[in-house]
Amino acid sequence: MDIIKNPELRQVVFDNIRATVDKPRTGIHLSDLIYCPRKAYYRKISPVTATDEQCLLWLTGYSFQAYMFPSDKEVTITIDGIDCTPDILRLKTEVKSTRQSSKKFDPYEMKHWLRQILGYCKATGSLEYDLVVMFTAGNYAPPFPNLDCWHIKATQEEVDNNWAQARMVKGLLEEAYRTGTPPPALCMDWEWEYCEHWEQCIDTLCYKKRLARKK
Repeated sequence: MDIIKNPELRQVVFDNIRATVDKPRTGIHLSDLIYCPRKAYYRKISPVTATDEQCLLWLTGYSFQAYMFPSDKEVTITIDGIDCTPDILRLKTEVKSTRQSSKKFDPYEMKHWLRQILGYCKATGSLEYDLVVMFTAGNYAPPFPNLDCWHIKATQEEVDNNWAQARMVKGLLEEAYRTGTPPPALCMDWEWEYCEHWEQCIDTLCYKKRLARKK
C-alpha cells in the first residue's frame, strides 16, 4: 500500500470553502462595526483571498452551528442601515467556537462577542440572549471537545450605548468609502494577528507588532 499526500485535492477543498468565504457582501454589517473598521474598509475596496487558516476558522464555526441547529436559516435584520444576521433568530442564540481552554474561559472577557450579542439584542428588541460556545480542544485534557451555554441579561443602557458605538463606527466607514481615505484603525489587541490587510496599515501599532512577529 502506498499513501502519499494529495495537494491537488487539498486545493480543491480550500477552493470550495473560499467560494463562500470570499463571496462579496453588500451594505454595512454589524460585524464590520465590532472589529477594526479599517479592516472592513479594505475588505470591501481591495478584497484579498482568504488564507487557509481563515477558511478553516470559518468552516469550524459555521459547521458547528449547522449541526446544532439544522432547521434554522440565517435572517438579516436591518436597523439604522446596519445589517444584523443573528445565528439562531428563533431562539435568540449566538453560536461561537474557540480554541481557548474551557477551564480558563471567561465570557466577560469576550468583549467582541458581547458587543455582537448586544447588537442582536437591539435588532430583536430583547434584553436577553443565549450564547453557545464550542470548545474545540476542551480543557486540553481528554476527553474533549467540550460545549457550554450561557444566558445573558443586558440592561437597556448597555444595549443603547453599544448601538450608539456601532452607529459612530458606521459613520466613520461611510465617510471612508465616500472619500477613499481609510478610517481609524480601531483594532483590538489580538485582532492584528489574524488580519489579512495588516501590510496596508503602516501607520499603526498593529503593523509594527505584526512586522516584529514576522521577524
